[in-house]
Amino acid sequence: MFDINIRLISMLGLLTIIVLAGLILDYRNVATKPIRTGMWLAVLGITAGIFLTLSAVLPENEFFGRVFSQVRTTQKVVALTFDDGPYPPYTEQVLDVLKEFHVPATFFVIGENVKKHPELVSRIASEGHQLGNHTYHHIDLLKADRKVIVDEIDSTNQAIIAAVGTAPHLVRPPHGFRDPVVLEVMAERSLKVVEWSVMSRDWTNPGVEVIVDRTVSKVKNGSIILLHDGDGIASQASRAQTVEATRRIIQTLLAQGYKFVTVDEILTKMEDSKG
Repeated sequence: MFDINIRLISMLGLLTIIVLAGLILDYRNVATKPIRTGMWLAVLGITAGIFLTLSAVLPENEFFGRVFSQVRTTQKVVALTFDDGPYPPYTEQVLDVLKEFHVPATFFVIGENVKKHPELVSRIASEGHQLGNHTYHHIDLLKADRKVIVDEIDSTNQAIIAAVGTAPHLVRPPHGFRDPVVLEVMAERSLKVVEWSVMSRDWTNPGVEVIVDRTVSKVKNGSIILLHDGDGIASQASRAQTVEATRRIIQTLLAQGYKFVTVDEILTKMEDSKG
């Protein structure tokens, strides 16, 4: 686990300098015996840069701090999560499907969309689903300074409180991107950072069958599934494919004996397995 609160971009900047210095030393034949020290310094810098970047973007990586992407359990449980809403009419349609099959889900909502559609957020909560913070403007937090990160999280919490009366205790950074400062801000607010283990790339609208196949083929006990009922703050792209895919995913996994739970409930399974 990485505990020093340095921005990823600063780390990559330092490594870039190291790589350039190494290449210059090698080009000028400085410190080339008994090994090409400059070249190996550059290789080390490039490798470290790749590692740090992957640590910031891979959903299961915990080098920078604790995140939750799936749960190891013997129980056939999965968690459906939806990002980027609320977004009418697709959020309502997803909720209708969930209600039809009595399936709970977790919605990571964007603050600006919550402000526009508080009635949808109220419906999400009243029908037994869980809410999570997905920032106010759906920005890349790796490119934001600490103050902006704080504003994005706090403004969204305030919008959710205004809609349903309580603040969430789950957060999903846009695209899942995080570094030590992002995780520190979340920890200060006692927010659990939730990633995913199954992603269908449904936001590209590849077709209902593709979304379903990409999802169910990867599901296993304790999976957290990522889908999208929204389209960021643009709210322009259709989510009709996701709505129909959600229906078929639920039908398929129920037939396979899976039980759907919220993120809170699936994390409880992890705690039980540790016990």
